[in-house]
Amino acid sequence: MIKKNWYNVHDYWINIDNDLLRVFIQFFVYPLKVILFKTKELKVFWDEWMLIYTLFPFFPYKTSIFIIHDIRNYNLSVKNKSLFQKIYFSLLEKANNNMKKIKNIVVVSNFTKDLLIKEYWVKENNIKLIYNAFDLSIFKKLDTTKWIREKLFKKYNIKSDKKIILNVWSEESRKNIITILKVMERLDDYVFIKLWRPVITQNREEHNLYIKNHNLKEKVYLLDYIEDMKDFVWFYNIADLFLFPSLYEWFWRPPIEAQACWCPVISSKEGALWEVLWDSAIILDNPEDVGEIIGKLKLIDKVKNEKISSWYKNITRFSLKNNVVKWDNLFKSFSV
Repeated sequence: MIKKNWYNVHDYWINIDNDLLRVFIQFFVYPLKVILFKTKELKVFWDEWMLIYTLFPFFPYKTSIFIIHDIRNYNLSVKNKSLFQKIYFSLLEKANNNMKKIKNIVVVSNFTKDLLIKEYWVKENNIKLIYNAFDLSIFKKLDTTKWIREKLFKKYNIKSDKKIILNVWSEESRKNIITILKVMERLDDYVFIKLWRPVITQNREEHNLYIKNHNLKEKVYLLDYIEDMKDFVWFYNIADLFLFPSLYEWFWRPPIEAQACWCPVISSKEGALWEVLWDSAIILDNPEDVGEIIGKLKLIDKVKNEKISSWYKNITRFSLKNNVVKWDNLFKSFSV
């Protein structure tokens, strides 16, 4: 293995209540620190928003590796942008055009690779494909789930004896949570549990209003803060299905995490999702079609046992061991 004394992974994100101070440190102070100090050190930038650092002069392109999950369609993140969001997204779009200057880009899907080549003129030999990896010693099927359900429901104040539809992560517009809420209007034998923060607060406000106006309070639980990774694994294990009708997606982890815990997945095929899931999931032709989603829900019990082998085959493509070897080889290719 390569020793970590000559490269640094930049995953710096600070938590400060004062938004202006946080933004100033995050997007001005820290980029300057990266550029001005340790210029010969190999730098690994873990997320595409850090491309904004390339807007600063003298950015060290030759000694940088950028991990690009995807280049977002910002119109699908939030509908009505604030002035800050408009400025921020505009800067990111400008920074995206600097990708053609970066000599070492790691992408997590062929979908993203093709996007960079076709729309941002990145040379193919500057791009390396390394899929996201999963620790299957953490994400796995547990032997018993009854007591886990009781413990989780008590901890997060969930009151229901119905089956569970699960979704994980943000409420950006592209995540299409509104369609799941419309599905819940027509279901009486399920509750919907969504884990993690909304990210886009105005979308949460719209979802809460929809829940209120359609009497869904006892059928929908939006849980902002999950205490630890163990609880995520437990929720995957007790869920009856994982519903992911995304309108645009790169290589997103939750569907694979769900499969690793033997939770059936109903998903759209947008963006990189088909590349990630193949036929191991029940695929939606139209992720905004409530009728189609409900029809696919009825197939779960019938196809669950048939799909188990395909779940296992799919998740083993993304083993941690394979991922480590590819990163190791990439680091060895540098002489910094």
